[in-house]
Amino acid sequence: MAKRYDYMDWLRVLSIFAVVGIHVVSRVVNHVPPTEWQWQYAHVVGSTLRWCVPVFFMLSGALLLTRKPDEPVWDFLKKRLAKAFIPLIFWSGVYIAYRVFQQERSYSAWEMVQLFFGEGIYFHLWFLYTIIGLYLMAPFLRILVHNMSQKTFLYFIGFWFLFTGVFPVLDKFLNLEMAFPAGLFEPYIGYFMLGAYLFLYPLPKKWLPLLGGLAVVGFFVTIFGNLYLTDKAGKFDGFFYEHFRPNSMAITLFVFVLFQHLAPRIKPNPLITKLSLATLGIYVIHPLVQVYLNLLFGINENFINPVIGLPLVWIMIYFISFAIILILQKIPIVKYIVP
Repeated sequence: MAKRYDYMDWLRVLSIFAVVGIHVVSRVVNHVPPTEWQWQYAHVVGSTLRWCVPVFFMLSGALLLTRKPDEPVWDFLKKRLAKAFIPLIFWSGVYIAYRVFQQERSYSAWEMVQLFFGEGIYFHLWFLYTIIGLYLMAPFLRILVHNMSQKTFLYFIGFWFLFTGVFPVLDKFLNLEMAFPAGLFEPYIGYFMLGAYLFLYPLPKKWLPLLGGLAVVGFFVTIFGNLYLTDKAGKFDGFFYEHFRPNSMAITLFVFVLFQHLAPRIKPNPLITKLSLATLGIYVIHPLVQVYLNLLFGINENFINPVIGLPLVWIMIYFISFAIILILQKIPIVKYIVP
């Protein structure tokens, strides 16, 4: 059995909690005018949560890319792809059924196939497509990781930051579009590799104040950068919400390194372990819980004052999703759809 790292369990639990929060907040940010106080409140809350998805990719990289690259490629892929591809197929079917029977949409068989291969079935399933792509690359990236010196690895991270973090900002603010193809420096490959780097070469504790300061700057850039762009465009512009902007990178890096240094103080916790093992299940099911809390009971972020309603609904969705997944994981065959 692979070794469990308690700090990683905590990171998974907090990350999936933040993901649910983003999807609750997004209903306000995407549907309320930016001039309303409810939008301002949701925007500030959402700006604190943008580190969560990158952390998932970093955790995967830390665990998968740092193992010795002597495992046959097909053996590796069989174990990993099943854990992502089976849930993707099943939950794609669930969300197609939701669109057909609840939203009364109509699709031909070929349109369903096109939706499946085009990531178009439901908004949050993109994550499964991305992680499957990273799993396919992992056996080869692992060879790269084990044959790079730390200095060469840092060059890789630096070029990733340049292509993924800096170039889009130059394009956005200076209209300076770079024609150089990103190649290996695609956004989520970089986070995948960054997780491996930090696992192999942890940053010293003395770096935490600097990283914390950069994270605070990143937080304010997220808030006020989006406000500036939204005011300029006359409609919501979430450029600085993206996971691969420098502001999000700074916050993500701080959160990951902070928990690495908290690791000696973090003790095993049975509840946290169960929540961690339910992470993927919570991810795939929580949008349905959110929808049906609203449809059946009228419970949404606005059913009472949003200052209270938003966090209350967020917590409800999270723990109802966890309870459902906990039940499903106990059913012998069904557990494979929520590994």
